[in-house]
Parts: sequence; C-alpha cells; structure tokens
Amino acid sequence: MRTGLSRKIWIAPLLLAVLGGCVYGREVEKTTPSPVVMTPAPPAPAVPTVPAVATDRVVYPEGRWQLFGDGKRAPYYWVWIPNGSTVTSAPPPPSSPTVSSTVVVPPTDRTYTYPEGRWQLYGDGRSTPYYWVWIPSGAAPPVPPIPPQAG
Repeated sequence: MRTGLSRKIWIAPLLLAVLGGCVYGREVEKTTPSPVVMTPAPPAPAVPTVPAVATDRVVYPEGRWQLFGDGKRAPYYWVWIPNGSTVTSAPPPPSSPTVSSTVVVPPTDRTYTYPEGRWQLYGDGRSTPYYWVWIPSGAAPPVPPIPPQAG
C-alpha cells in the first residue's frame, strides 16, 4: 500500500502542475483611458505657381497675333505684330465687309481637286443654297443631288 499512496502523492502535484494552466480565471484590468491629443496637420507644401499664359496672344518665332476689342463696344479682332515692333495703342478694327445681295461664286472656286477625288460646289446661292459634294477619283460626276432642305 505504500507504493499506491506514494504514487498518489507524486501524481497529484504533477496533475495540478500540468492542468493548472487550464484553469480559467477572470481578471479585469481596470485602467483609465489616456487623453486624446490632437495636433494640427502640417501645412501643405507650397504649390509652385505657373505663370499665367496670356489668352489674348499667340506667339510665334517671327511675331505674335494679339487680340484686341472687348466684344461689346468694339468687336474682337486679331492683329499680327512682327517681332521688334511695339504697339502703343490698339489699332482700329477692320472695316465690316460689304455683302451684295447677289454673291456669285466664280467657276474657278467651284472645284477643289485632290489625288483621292474632288469637292464640287453645287447650287447658285439664290434659288438653291450652295452645298459641297465629294466625288471620288475615277467616278463620273453624278447628277447634281437634291439640295439640302431647311430643317
């Protein structure tokens, strides 16, 4: 019996040591929340400014086109200014074109030919409006089509 008792004495502490970690214990840690500290955002990096492009001029190596007029009191108009020239005041606007009641397109301006074909102008500008028709190369000119209708 001594052996049975001594075995129990040795086994009991061993079981307690092995199974002791499996014991569920409830521990609640009580802490106070730390205060929230907010710092201001770092300043945004400075965006490099791009010089403003003047919209009233188009510059070329030989000179520039400059827009004059305000669109209300004076109409807008473009003026060519060669390099080396200075404009001290706005040049006068061009005169308005005069339109006669009977504009006739000369025969030399009624056809524009290209290797692929040609543009042919039809109409007389009075009883039928002017309109362009594309005629491919090698094709016989068609009968003049019906002019477009006002829609």
